[in-house]
Amino acid sequence: MDLNQGGFYRFSNYVYWLLILNILFVFTNILCFAALIMLIPSISNSILYYIAFIPAGPAFAALFHSLSILVRNNEVTPFKEFFKAYKKNYWEVTKVWLPILTAFFILVIDIQYFNQNPTVWNQILNGIFLVALCLLVIFSLYALLITTHYKFRLRDVYRLSLYYIFTWIKRTTGNIAILFLTIVLMFFTSDFIIILISSLVAWCLVLNTKPIIQDVKISFVRNDNKNQQDT
Repeated sequence: MDLNQGGFYRFSNYVYWLLILNILFVFTNILCFAALIMLIPSISNSILYYIAFIPAGPAFAALFHSLSILVRNNEVTPFKEFFKAYKKNYWEVTKVWLPILTAFFILVIDIQYFNQNPTVWNQILNGIFLVALCLLVIFSLYALLITTHYKFRLRDVYRLSLYYIFTWIKRTTGNIAILFLTIVLMFFTSDFIIILISSLVAWCLVLNTKPIIQDVKISFVRNDNKNQQDT
């Protein structure tokens, strides 16, 4: 029997890849994690949080890109693929990420304000903004994945992300469920467990979103142009 084809061998490889990619993600996202650990979550620290979260976009994108390769062909050289994606897509991803990050912080600050002034109207707005925040997280997932796979104009990345949120409801709902279960796990254990399971959560998101990335290629990428990246 070929040991390289054994179930345990494949399982151990997956564990190794996820572990290494998790370490690389935490390393490139150290400023964000440091802010979450050291800063008091208050509006007065919002600008510091904002700055700390700027490198998170390229780190997430590199993680998603590496995991997409793992999902597609079961072969990943973790260091090479992660840093290749991180370096190659850094500025493109940052251009996509900054407006999303800005919208995210505006929503979070508004939600904080509504909670501090719990009128009936503010509670209604709080619920609406929480839904918007949830959709923004899924929007950012699609935007980062599309950006790491294909070359589109910024507004086209945003349009495609919105399109897939509301037309592929099953996938969107699945991603929301993955994130909800992650939050539940954090609630019953510790917020910092996300540091240990980042790559695992991202892998589940990538697995669920894989058909969307394939549909982008089929529906919106022409074979005779240069939109598609070599991945």
